Amino acid sequence: MANDAKNPAAPGRSGFDRRVSVAISVARLVLMAGIVTGHAMLLPDFLGLYAPGVPYPAGADGFAAFRAALSGQGGLFDRMAFAGGLTFWSLNFAFYALSGFSLWYATRRRGVFNLRDYFFSRFFGIYLGFAAAAVAAFAVVVGVFGHKPGEHDLNFLLLGVARARETMAYNDTLWFLTVLFVLYLVFPALPALYRRLRLPGLVALLVLFTWLRLKGTLAGLSFLPTAFSFFLLGVTSADVLYVLGARLRGRAGAWAPAVGAAALAAVCAARLYALAYADLVAAGNVNYDTHALGTASFFLILALGLLVPAGDRLGRTLRTAARGTFAVYVYHYLLFLLYRHAPAFADAVLSAASLLPDFVRNHFLAGALVLYGALLLGGVAYQLAFDRFLSGPLRRAFERPLAL
Repeated sequence: MANDAKNPAAPGRSGFDRRVSVAISVARLVLMAGIVTGHAMLLPDFLGLYAPGVPYPAGADGFAAFRAALSGQGGLFDRMAFAGGLTFWSLNFAFYALSGFSLWYATRRRGVFNLRDYFFSRFFGIYLGFAAAAVAAFAVVVGVFGHKPGEHDLNFLLLGVARARETMAYNDTLWFLTVLFVLYLVFPALPALYRRLRLPGLVALLVLFTWLRLKGTLAGLSFLPTAFSFFLLGVTSADVLYVLGARLRGRAGAWAPAVGAAALAAVCAARLYALAYADLVAAGNVNYDTHALGTASFFLILALGLLVPAGDRLGRTLRTAARGTFAVYVYHYLLFLLYRHAPAFADAVLSAASLLPDFVRNHFLAGALVLYGALLLGGVAYQLAFDRFLSGPLRRAFERPLAL
């Protein structure tokens, strides 16, 4: 994509794109916080700290536990965070939408799609980190927990089979990326479609797969069509936003995105309140509409991100932090497994937690933020080291073939 100096027909384009880039970083950080919090709530020690004597709200008695746990929280924000943490499964759908959004918006900004560069970036940006996490999970579960591996367990993990009978014990959350790998293989078809049919073609494809998802036509055969429908939701949303950014001019280009984002955020917040609390109370159960929650979460978090000031320094900081969410995703559940099955590790964590002030131990939101903050700091440090010492040298080696 040409910059503003070379493309006078699109004044303010770079500023709009920076705002969208900030929104993507914010959305990644918030979604990852929700997923980490949800998984932490599955740990009896974490849940018991903030809802003593209350079981995890699931099953036939889940609604009573849901009401009891919420009534025991110290304030409105604690109740909101607790109720949100219980919907963490839905955030996976929002993440598929965000993946499609960020990938397509970057493609539209460049204005061209190069298949070689695309797969190069997917390998070094995603698969290499996934492979390291898969090997780490195998080493920990076999070497520390004493699990007896099958002959092909590591092969399956490296191939992306993270939720088969043989591999469930290692790091179950890697299943998310194994689905994303397939979506990445399908993605190159979208630029080819767009070149011929433009935005109406994307909309038609989104309508088709959303209809298939709502009807449950292919749900019994594979999870992939469901994931693809959310991925397409993100792709189509990114194209709509990109086109709007190209058409905004003058003063409207400064205030219209903020007004639109605020209105969208208000609508989605009201919808999430209904889905995560009001509808459950009315129905007397905790049976979530995960697809609706995922859709509303995606639009709410993206809209809130568009309201964040898009300064260069803040943008760089948020991008660096968002880069660490990948490491948090692929390792946080493995750390939770260590907490469950390695007494020495659990004792060290409990000793560190005992040093926290009472405010953190008495307020769910504060505890969730402290946990996520610690994991995110570790994730950023890990990712910076990984890029410098592994993926960076390998990228450079890719351009220098070895003469034998």
